[in-house]
Amino acid sequence: MSQLGIDFANQWVAENIQPTVYAPDEGPHPETEATLARFLIDAENDGISRQEIEEDVGDLGDFISAALADATDAELDRLEDED
Repeated sequence: MSQLGIDFANQWVAENIQPTVYAPDEGPHPETEATLARFLIDAENDGISRQEIEEDVGDLGDFISAALADATDAELDRLEDED
């Protein structure tokens, strides 16, 4: 286990994940596949393998899907607080 994979994943999410639509009740978020592809390209460019990151954060599809949902939840909370 390395901190490198965790740090990369968390930093990437903070810089690249934006609020979006909610996922359907069943299955992954509809933007997971495209977002994961961008994530993996950036990781590879930084010399970090998918395997190394998954050892640290678990399944990347689940990780990205959860990050998309969390970003949307946070934006809705922010908008409610403005009211």
